[in-house]
Amino acid sequence: MSGTLTVKNVNGKTKFQPSIQVITGGIIGVSKISGERILNEIQNSFYNHNDVKAIFQLEDNRLKMKAIPQATLENAIRNHNTDIRSLAYAYYLAINSSTSHYVDMTFTYETLNNRSITALPSFHLSPNSKGLEIDKQAGGGVNTSYLGGTLTVVVMDSKADIGDFTYAPNGVQYPRHSTPAELLAHELLGHGYGRIIGSSTYRHEDAIRMSNLYWRARGYHNFYRNASSHGTGFLLTKASANQIPTHFQK
Repeated sequence: MSGTLTVKNVNGKTKFQPSIQVITGGIIGVSKISGERILNEIQNSFYNHNDVKAIFQLEDNRLKMKAIPQATLENAIRNHNTDIRSLAYAYYLAINSSTSHYVDMTFTYETLNNRSITALPSFHLSPNSKGLEIDKQAGGGVNTSYLGGTLTVVVMDSKADIGDFTYAPNGVQYPRHSTPAELLAHELLGHGYGRIIGSSTYRHEDAIRMSNLYWRARGYHNFYRNASSHGTGFLLTKASANQIPTHFQK
């Protein structure tokens, strides 16, 4: 979605460029590096499904994910299972949204983008804060309201132990680290998109369910997150934790 920048006050020192593109709507990296990382992690989510992977591309600006025609989506997901179809559909909805979803894909040793620092005042971040601060305070990632849309930070080398991973056969919990692609599905799709459409469960259930949907789409069915280490800590049953949010079902 393109925007229009209107200049109301002009003086003798004002210089104009032929055109200024205002990038809004959909999934937008806070930098070109973040844009490339977003693309890589979305494609990794469908790593052995090349027909689905191919529909996800960046615009020429290398910041924003390119809008996907509905027919292109339908053709790509037609012969896949419900988990693959629903995860692809979720990204399709976020990418084609008129609302802007900014994403900062960072490492613990990298300085956070200024958008992230200004969007998270409760984190008390300094101008030189690193991704490590997000990892310490938010356990790998965070999503917040931002400029009428959302902003997500994903710590790609998160060292945070997430304690609610559960071994499916016997229900035993164990800690492990989240991966960048899981965090992107959890924060951007679960919290972020759900926040914008007014889902009543975006703060907790939606995010956990998108983490689990990601893992199943990758072929892992022997573990899931039960949400006991997330947000309110409200425990989800195995059946509930593995549901797909209604707005993403395909």
